[in-house]
Amino acid sequence: MVGYTLRQERERQELSIEDIEQGTSIRAAYIEAIENGEYDKLPGTVYTKGFIKNYAKFLGMDADAVVKEFVADIAELSAEAEAKAAAENAAENPEKSAEVKNVKPEKKPLGHSIADIQNRSSSGMLIIAAVVLIAALAGGAWSFLSSDDEIATTNPPVQQTQPVAPEPVPENPTPVANANPAPKPDGVNIEARFSNRCWILVTIDGVVAQEGIMEAGQSLSWEGKENINFRLGNAGAVEFFQDGKSLGVFGAEGEIIDKTFTRS
Repeated sequence: MVGYTLRQERERQELSIEDIEQGTSIRAAYIEAIENGEYDKLPGTVYTKGFIKNYAKFLGMDADAVVKEFVADIAELSAEAEAKAAAENAAENPEKSAEVKNVKPEKKPLGHSIADIQNRSSSGMLIIAAVVLIAALAGGAWSFLSSDDEIATTNPPVQQTQPVAPEPVPENPTPVANANPAPKPDGVNIEARFSNRCWILVTIDGVVAQEGIMEAGQSLSWEGKENINFRLGNAGAVEFFQDGKSLGVFGAEGEIIDKTFTRS
């Protein structure tokens, strides 16, 4: 489980949950829920992925690999829940189970079987007689044809095929539209890098995801479905990035601003 992986690395670095809370601005209750695998206590899968990614970055781990481990955990838990629900449903409704019926072969009377054998024997005799008659007629025809001294052979006429002229190629062919356009990114993904101390409030799809003071040199990222809103207490200290490209700084040092990024 991803929670065990994070907790093991945290303890190896001799860090407490309070240290993680102070360094990432993730609430201690959320950190404990992640480490214990209690995902029902977290605000949602999208937000949980963001928490885990920031947690892993703070510990110096491969954040993408840790997020993939979390996705695998969610898939496994979902499969176990479906199997459990199916077993409970079968236990509650035993009358719906399939019933197997024994089908006995139909017995035909003995007299009917003997009559069938006699009919088959009569039919066989008629078939043999017909074959002998056809063979005799074929032999007579062959003898008659063989007695001719000359056999006329006729060569079928050769059909001449007219060549087909190739279709003209247009000088300026119309370009074909790409049948498989590149898929658009799902949701909105924003990264912020801090050059100085700054208080932030992050709201993802209308839910507060993070609040606290960031220090110079920190770098955090968030993922949302529709939009991510930032309230910055020192706008000049924050540079935003999206898909690895810098979006720039949206204010001056000491300026308080609100900035919203929406799904494109």
